[in-house]
Formats: sequence, structure tokens, C-alpha cells
Amino acid sequence: MTVTPYINHSELFMKKSMVSVAAILLLSSSLVQADQVVEAKEDRMVGGGFGGLTGFMVGGAVGGPIGALVGGGLGYFGGKGAQQAAGLDQTLYVIQAEDGSLNRVRTSSADGFAVGEAVNRDGSNLSAMNH
Repeated sequence: MTVTPYINHSELFMKKSMVSVAAILLLSSSLVQADQVVEAKEDRMVGGGFGGLTGFMVGGAVGGPIGALVGGGLGYFGGKGAQQAAGLDQTLYVIQAEDGSLNRVRTSSADGFAVGEAVNRDGSNLSAMNH
């Protein structure tokens, strides 16, 4: 004689529903939280890097090792000035993530976020947190 177990379908449905609701709540809670701007300042590091590298190469070709060092230093400051003169300034934001870690994001966007402002971060793109 075989005994078939009794399955209460309404109880099974209720358990699955509770698990689904709990999962949705856990996943949606991270969407509400955002990163926060800790520091914002002008940044011309990209121009300085390109200028320094160019000055290093040209200085090294013309004046050997000493020329490379002098050319790299002069190129760094010249590159930063060229980036500013061309109007290609960037803003360096120090962002505090939800877990407390700090990240640096360089952006050319003209949005201008204030220190303490909540932002959403998608790679190197920042957007204001919609309330």
C-alpha cells in the first residue's frame, strides 16, 4: 500500500509569495541609497600627464636623461596650463559609497555637485539623486 503525502497548495503558494516579497524588498532597498560627494575640486591631471609624457620624450631625445627629467617637469606644468586654456577642465569628486569606501571620479559634466549631495554613480558618470 502506498501513501501519497498531502500537499497544501495554498500553504506552498504563501511560502513562495513571502520569499518573493522578501527578495524584492532586499533588492529594492539598495536602489534607494546613494553615494555621497565628500570632496570636489578642479582637476587638470589628464593635461599634466599628457604634457609630462610628451616633455619627457622630447627632452630625452634632445638632452638625454637630464633632458628627460627637465622636459617631463616642464611638460607636466605646460600640459596643465594647456588643458585650462583650452577650457577642458575636469572636476575630481571624492565619492563615499554606501559601504564607506572612498572612490575618485573625474568628470567633465557641468552639473557641479556640492559636497554632501547624494549622487548616483554609473561608472564615471554622476547624476543627481532623484528624491
